[in-house]
Amino acid sequence: MKKRTKNVIKGILIPIAVILSLLIAVGGFYWTKLDKLQFSDGKVESGGTVDDSDDDVLEEESRMADAISGLKEQEVISASGDVNENKDYINILLIGTDERTEYFNDNARGDSCMILTLGKKDGSVKLASLERGMGVPILEGQYEGEYDWLTHTFRYGGADLMMREVRECFKVDVDRYIRVNFATFVQGIESVGGVDISLTEAEAAYINKFNKGGITCVAGQNHLDGRAALEYARCRKIDSDWQRVKRQRNVIQAAVNSTKDLSISELNDLMNQVFPLVQTNLSKLEITELLMLAPKCRGASIQQITIPIKDSYGGMTGLGGRSLFSVDFDTNAQALREFMYGENSDS
Repeated sequence: MKKRTKNVIKGILIPIAVILSLLIAVGGFYWTKLDKLQFSDGKVESGGTVDDSDDDVLEEESRMADAISGLKEQEVISASGDVNENKDYINILLIGTDERTEYFNDNARGDSCMILTLGKKDGSVKLASLERGMGVPILEGQYEGEYDWLTHTFRYGGADLMMREVRECFKVDVDRYIRVNFATFVQGIESVGGVDISLTEAEAAYINKFNKGGITCVAGQNHLDGRAALEYARCRKIDSDWQRVKRQRNVIQAAVNSTKDLSISELNDLMNQVFPLVQTNLSKLEITELLMLAPKCRGASIQQITIPIKDSYGGMTGLGGRSLFSVDFDTNAQALREFMYGENSDS
């Protein structure tokens, strides 16, 4: 498979916008659509391995080597204390996996992940992007005790292991997930009628270069269809992966905005098209609880952060000789808790 085809999966986290949008915009008839979702506890029978000869992996490793080349080598600092819980908030791990088809499989790699935090009392909506190249200790399986990228842990133990990694490293209460892949992305953005995004000259040029036969973009405000939004979301060659995760969150906010004026029939079509492409361990009762938050969350401006924060990480070498961000998890656990809950101490 050509490298260009393999790279098309980048930015697949954006379909999460569809799920978030529905939580904010959809009414009671949502219950009748729940059976369309793919329910799974996120566990896999046996962990897989990462193919170090894969072109996509090699390209990512090269970028990570460049990213840590100017960083000081340092030891990982583990987070102290117990897992923090706050009953006033709901946390969901949003996972994008790298399947090239609309079907999920247990041998996928994680491409990106975020923590979605919804405030039960204040209706707040927060997204914390977790940098994919953070080195985390593998908690089980044949590589137990080794360090690898956070996103690679999906290959070793599925969504269940990735959630446990986040809980252990950041001491935050995350035991629910929503999983999507590339197919969900295109369908989701198309289903909300596209998204309005302000582009820089470099971003517009990038989209035009790779979105051949699609819409032509210019610097300034643009209305992007699914294909163009994909190119925008996976764009990092013009700057860095740190900017890419910001673009992902920009599209999520734009998709939420696009749902505000959808009719009931349009929302119904949206669920029919997207729900079969979504996997989650949320129960139907938990989804109902989320729906009860919809009036508070509707129209919310999404607060954003990227973890690890500035000056809280260095460089290290991990499993397979891969370059990793060596993170001060204690500092970042506190920063994440303050962002999610507005506090710096356990509840």
